Amino acid sequence: MSITACDYRDRIAYSDAKANKVVLSEAEHARTTLWCLKPGQHIHAHVHAGDHVWVVLEGEGTFLSEGQPGLPVKAGSVVVAAAGVSHGIDNNGATGLVFVSVSAG
Repeated sequence: MSITACDYRDRIAYSDAKANKVVLSEAEHARTTLWCLKPGQHIHAHVHAGDHVWVVLEGEGTFLSEGQPGLPVKAGSVVVAAAGVSHGIDNNGATGLVFVSVSAG
């Protein structure tokens, strides 16, 4: 068993091409990823077998899920998508959107 700790601000990395994924840790039953999106970038709604927890750290945008109205999110928002529920996000704000995704399963 190991413990991983970091300051997410040291790991922020944007890409001009697309939303950027920075893996913070990988364990037997969960993966923790820092997502960095410039204004106008998005992650299409998609489905995984495991649960997902997203915690917005900076910026604002719209959480996307198939068949559901967009959910406004901003720094401090926590969104949980159970296994099999589609999830995605649009950075329709004026600044960078940074969130942590914890994927279980």
